[in-house]
Amino acid sequence: MSVVISLAPRLAAARIRATKGAGVLDVMAVFAFTISAWLALTVAGGTSMFLQRWQGDGVLADTAWMEVAPVYFGLAAFACALLVIPILSLGSGAAKLGARGRARRLASLRLIGMTSGEVVRMSVIETLVQAVAGVLLGSLIYAASLPAWHLLEFQMQPIDPIEMLLPWWLWLAVGGVLLLLAVASTVLGLSRVTISPLGVARDQTPRRVKTWRLVAVVALVVGFLIYSRFTSVASLIGLIGIVAFLAVVIGSINLVGPWLLQLVARPGTRTARVPRLLAARRILDDPRAAWRNVSSVALLGFIAGFVVTMPATTGGQASEVYSHVFVRDIQTGVAITLAVGLILAATATLITQASQIFDRAPESIALDRMGVPASVHVSVRRSLVLIPLAVALGTAVPLGLLLSTVVATDLNSFPVVGVTLLVATIALGFLVTLIAVEACRPLQTGVLGEQRRRND
Repeated sequence: MSVVISLAPRLAAARIRATKGAGVLDVMAVFAFTISAWLALTVAGGTSMFLQRWQGDGVLADTAWMEVAPVYFGLAAFACALLVIPILSLGSGAAKLGARGRARRLASLRLIGMTSGEVVRMSVIETLVQAVAGVLLGSLIYAASLPAWHLLEFQMQPIDPIEMLLPWWLWLAVGGVLLLLAVASTVLGLSRVTISPLGVARDQTPRRVKTWRLVAVVALVVGFLIYSRFTSVASLIGLIGIVAFLAVVIGSINLVGPWLLQLVARPGTRTARVPRLLAARRILDDPRAAWRNVSSVALLGFIAGFVVTMPATTGGQASEVYSHVFVRDIQTGVAITLAVGLILAATATLITQASQIFDRAPESIALDRMGVPASVHVSVRRSLVLIPLAVALGTAVPLGLLLSTVVATDLNSFPVVGVTLLVATIALGFLVTLIAVEACRPLQTGVLGEQRRRND
């Protein structure tokens, strides 16, 4: 174990000093962990703030807003449920960054005499170092951003930075969850490949996703609609139950997404267009990896569809006086949620694209040596994103519209703002995804150029 502990940091430092190849992926992993920690702490802080106001511990004590404080906490909890899955997925993706390249490197260590357990522990230590660095940086950004929240107000009260500050135990709990997820993702990712020269060289194709995924998602959606109709949101227990169930349904989008991609990509294998053919083949080869490119954008589509029919009034006596402010607060909350979603989408797409470039380096180099133009590689990567993106939005937006009926008091409420948010979110989702794809172009060029002989 001492050899593992001493060797792992030195190998990681050597890769980072190289400033390219695996070093780029290590830096991106730390960046992804940083964003994940920052957003997780921020989302948890916002939900905690509304809970304090509901319980009368904050600025709303003995005010008329106490009547509708549960509604605010409920909406904040819904937003938290919408964001928690993609935030954790971002951390999981960071832990798996460059998994295939890491497996090949660890297989080389097996050749010099290290055991399978030692190389797995080495990988876990490397991931933990990256995750701890990211959580610390994310915590610093979270703490530094607290004063900026004073510029916004909810319930006619400016946000006090102290309200957004999590207690130390919850702060540690959020960081601990991210670290545990990073370790679990690393161990699970390496367990799918036998860390031996033979196991890595075989590079087996992942198994196809099965139809049971669609059946499971349909059952979850139907179950949520039934459960929400017979559960009261007036009590804290009932509200927490609905929010937890909603989080499961949101996570199920990532369950059915790869199956739908597999279904949509199959006809593309019969096309004569090379970029589309290669993209379809790669999607069928690993639909889960293709879905990870756009899973965060699917979240944005779900949120946009969910808020189209968001209630414009609170109901009750307080709504007659504070309805205008309530609607404005709803708009502010939705804008914050979508902004967080856009940051998640951009980061997740960027690290996934970068990881796939290095994981598919041998295949890209082989195509390059066969004379395939560099523009084809760019077109393939665009298709690898645009096809799943269309499937993601085509699935998430209708599902968000369907589930929005649970909280909608009037399906004709907020039509202009809701439709505007929906259109803007779809447009920004496409834009952010394409920007992330183009940002990885230098990495693709570097991979091809580094492997080419100088006299070519």
